Amino acid sequence: MALFARLVSFSLVVLFAQSGLALGSMVDTVAGTTLAPASTNMVIAKAEPDSGKKKSASEKLWRSQELSLLAIGLGVGDVDGDGKNEIVVASPSTVYLYRFSENTLSLLTEYSAGSLEIKAIDVAKIRKSGPPRIYVTAQNRGSVASFVLEYKDGKLVPVIENVSYFLRVIDYPTHGPILLGQSKGLSQMYDGPIYRMEDKGSSLEAGDRFGVPLKIPIFGFTIGDFEGKRKPLIAVYDKNDHLRIYNPDGKRLYVSKDYYGGSDIILRWYGPEELRDRVKDLNTEQVYVRPRINWWRPTPGAPAQVLCISHSSGTMRMLSRTKMFEEGRIMGLMWNGDALEQRWSTPKAQGMIVDFTVDSLSGLSGQRLIVLERKKTDWLAFLLSRSQIKIYDLQQLVSEGSTGERNESEK
Repeated sequence: MALFARLVSFSLVVLFAQSGLALGSMVDTVAGTTLAPASTNMVIAKAEPDSGKKKSASEKLWRSQELSLLAIGLGVGDVDGDGKNEIVVASPSTVYLYRFSENTLSLLTEYSAGSLEIKAIDVAKIRKSGPPRIYVTAQNRGSVASFVLEYKDGKLVPVIENVSYFLRVIDYPTHGPILLGQSKGLSQMYDGPIYRMEDKGSSLEAGDRFGVPLKIPIFGFTIGDFEGKRKPLIAVYDKNDHLRIYNPDGKRLYVSKDYYGGSDIILRWYGPEELRDRVKDLNTEQVYVRPRINWWRPTPGAPAQVLCISHSSGTMRMLSRTKMFEEGRIMGLMWNGDALEQRWSTPKAQGMIVDFTVDSLSGLSGQRLIVLERKKTDWLAFLLSRSQIKIYDLQQLVSEGSTGERNESEK
């Protein structure tokens, strides 16, 4: 009965999102009053003191206070050009730029996307000149209207707008970050091949086709040397939340039995004014933004690991249109030639893991696993949601081989 009640309650929210009500236009406002995240000027959290003793993976952790926003994406990069990485977080309507310094997270500025619905973000230095930019996938009702932000004079400024491609940055082993784009179709969400996008400064232009099989969409895949033989393999979440391994020719080498990934971020087929045929709309296949997956090499020359997201589901994944993910964690998986084996994971979180990246941050030694968690989700009132940034000592997680079996709330 408890599960049934949860399903009914959550299904109502989903039906609202599908019924033509422009939830994406609810740009963090209530009763006409614009609201800002809690602690807009300063978000403070302190790292736990290092006693010099060997600590568990959970103790090698920095966490922010809870943020009053519905987080959907994360990026890290030196956006302001000061030589230190900043943290970028996106909600469905706003991009927030945070500075991390001396174990303190402070909000520098934010950018409202207006009536656009933000679906995904990346931070990367694609151009040879200038600081890293923020590449934002967004939709205007059913159309793709992505844009690019740059930090100028203390503000996030749109430098490129109305890009008709879904955008995603992947880290290619021999080239570094590459910006990719894919079009939206009429009969299928992802239309045609994935292209390598060129940032010309004031425009994004589609270049050569990127060499992945057509069956693989732009979101939810990575390419890495998972065998340690300098031969690329492709790891990808499928639409049913299983992990697959392909060779570059598109031959499937593996499909996991376990579930990975999981997202509640919907890509829209139509705008509200086009949803007159409700029955037809409810019969349309729901398409979600597949979350980030990446590769990471523990030591130089070693085979790369697959870094992916894992969740349990409150609906046991029985309802394709209802997403209730919880107990999220990041896993490091090794490819043994036949299957993927778990080597480590973060502890289970209470809520949903939305996004993650591996990078360096000021004042913290070594590479850090930076994770964006959504602890509470409310798609009808974004500011009632609760999100949190967590920063893990990645080498410590690997060396101690954390299994992540215990929920962080139990510690």
